[in-house]
Parts: sequence; C-alpha cells; structure tokens
Amino acid sequence: MALNLEQSTSLIVERARQLVSQLVEQRGHGKPPFLSEEYAPLLGIKRIEKADLGEVSAILIKLHDGDVIRVNQNHNPARQNFSCAHEIGHALLSELNLELCVEEAEFRTFNPQAPALARAKARERLCDAAATELLMPEIVFKKYLLALGASISSIESLANIFRVSISSTAIRIAEVSTEPCLALLWRLRPGTKSKVLRLAWRVGPGKKSKGKTDYMPVHTLIKSTSTLYKAYQCANPVKCHKVFRLDTGVKRLPVESKGFGHGEARYVISLAFPDR
Repeated sequence: MALNLEQSTSLIVERARQLVSQLVEQRGHGKPPFLSEEYAPLLGIKRIEKADLGEVSAILIKLHDGDVIRVNQNHNPARQNFSCAHEIGHALLSELNLELCVEEAEFRTFNPQAPALARAKARERLCDAAATELLMPEIVFKKYLLALGASISSIESLANIFRVSISSTAIRIAEVSTEPCLALLWRLRPGTKSKVLRLAWRVGPGKKSKGKTDYMPVHTLIKSTSTLYKAYQCANPVKCHKVFRLDTGVKRLPVESKGFGHGEARYVISLAFPDR
C-alpha cells in the first residue's frame, strides 16, 4: 500500500512512541531526560561512538553484525543527543520500509533536480519527527509545559529538563501547546554589517498548518530601532506586539522574545500567541 508523507510521519512517530513506552517500562519511570543512548540497545544498535566528524553532526553505519552511530564530539551535548536520535530515526525508516515511500512520492516541479532534493528533505523531516518524539515525548512534554506555562521564560528550563537545544524546545512548544502558539527564530542578516535581524523560520500553531490559519509576520526584517531587537542586545525577555498576515487579513499578536547564544551564533527566539 502506497503511503504519503503525512501517513509515513504518523507511522514513524508511533514507532518512536512504542520505543518510549518500552524504555519507560524498562527503567521503571517516565521522567525526563530521555537520552538517545538509552534507545540504541532497544534497536540492536551496537554502540555509539564520539568522533571528530568535521561538518557532519552524526552518521549511522550499517555493519553485518549491527549498526553503529558516530556522533560529532565537537558539538554540545544537547546537539549530540538530538543528532544521535536523528540517526535512530534513520534506523526506524529502514525498519518500517519507509524509504521506499519517500522515493515513490511525487513532487510536481519543472526542475529535474528538485524531486531528489525534496525526497532528501522529506527523509530528514521524518527522522527529525522520530527524534523529537524520542527525546521530548508528547505526553510527557505537555505535562511539564503545562506546569511551567507556555512562555519565553519556560524555554530554557524545558531545554535543560529534556537535554535538548533551545530551538528544538521552542519548536516543540509550538507543536504541542494547548494554548495556540507560534515559535519564530531571528538571526542577523548573513554577509552584512547592518544591524538587522532576519526571520529564519517559523513553526505553529500546532503540528500541522493544513486546515489552520497560517500566520506570517508582515515584517520579516527587524531593525535595531525595533523593541524586538532589544532581545538580541540584552539577556532579559522582551515583550511587544507584531502584526501577522493571516489568510483573511492581518492581526496584531502579543510576542515574547529572548536572545540566546553569543557572538556570531547569537539568535532570538520569539513566541507569539494568537488567542491572547
């Protein structure tokens, strides 16, 4: 039976949930963190090795007597954790025979190279979906999110609890929060000396945008005179309002923002709340 990408995502996430349940039963509790190294033995992965992989985050090596995952030792622990879980996602792709589904998916385009790129991105998205469920199981994450509340101030606490990155945590909040919420990431415009933040990505509200209102900031460039830009300059959370374009018009939403990272790697995460 042919599966589309949405069905494939549901299958790989459900398989990840089975692994979470298996791990919880094995260790006798469902408290975070959920570490990728705990899942490896459940799939017969021989070992996880740390190595200098240059620009590569991690790699799954298939051997005749079992798989091996190599993770870039130069990356921070949170990134290593997600990278390893992503490779476990590749193992699940093979186990569920979903690679074939991705290869057979049709991508309508006039660019002959685009389908191969789209399929590669689709595989990566499937593995990211599996990794997210493994490290931040929806039921458990929602429980902690409910206790802390959906706010920019909760992101660091949740990231530390689940041992994942700030950006992964923000995305998960936007996906599963019971209060509709969007997550946005802003960075300095690359290759320029101008003090302007550019919208890098946005997620939410909810896991799927299909059938829901699509929110896009009217202004995707933030100048140094903007209130939101203060989040890039200081360590404290900043609150403001931004106008978002909807399918049926525009709406002014309350936005909470905070800067993370240092130097050239610094960025700003924003959470916007459509119903407040």
